[in-house]
Amino acid sequence: MDTAEQQRHRMIGRAVLRRSDAQADASIWLWKRLATELSLIIGKRGFESLYARSLSRASAPYPWLQAPAAQEGGNAFERLGANLMTREAADAHAASAALLCTFTDILIVLIGELLTISILRKAWGDDVVDDAETEHRT
Repeated sequence: MDTAEQQRHRMIGRAVLRRSDAQADASIWLWKRLATELSLIIGKRGFESLYARSLSRASAPYPWLQAPAAQEGGNAFERLGANLMTREAADAHAASAALLCTFTDILIVLIGELLTISILRKAWGDDVVDDAETEHRT
């Protein structure tokens, strides 16, 4: 039987692949929605701190994630999108999923599984979050 963490990681992997034709668009949409919801609770600086920590941890296997984008201006998600676009689709999807998984894993340690899933559900919608539970039951 899969653990809650394995189910959540699979759900995130599928969410990143929802628009396989646009390797950065789905990821950036997920990040923006998550930032909006979580910033209401922990503030913009709190979100930015968690994002920076996640980026640092997830960049171990994907060092290019932290590489400055060609256009250094803009926000973190624009830089992430630009970096994702420089990679092959499979590598970009894997790195994006790893970054989101790292972020949610850290968040769960801080606020717990139930609250984290509730935030993901509000940010991404029931169809994205329920997808993992449906697959697990079949």
